[in-house]
Amino acid sequence: MFLGIDTLIVNSFTGWALVGIIAILIWKLAWTGLALCRAIQLKQKKWFVVLFILSFVLNELGIISIVYLIFNKKKKKSKRIIKRKISKKKK
Repeated sequence: MFLGIDTLIVNSFTGWALVGIIAILIWKLAWTGLALCRAIQLKQKKWFVVLFILSFVLNELGIISIVYLIFNKKKKKSKRIIKRKISKKKK
């Protein structure tokens, strides 16, 4: 059977599409994993369940996880600052 240029282009595209899909999956899993870990660290059981369910149903490219991490990053820092101020006042 003769392989033409069209066949080579299709095979090349299929390979790059597979690489792209794998890269997207790694990206999504990384952000979702970080968000789930943050929810566990902050003892936010409801957010953990929401993020876990949405990661299978709706989470395109980890956008929901990224938004969660952005909003909870500020809260985590403010809790540390408050704890430091309280401990300094007690001394």
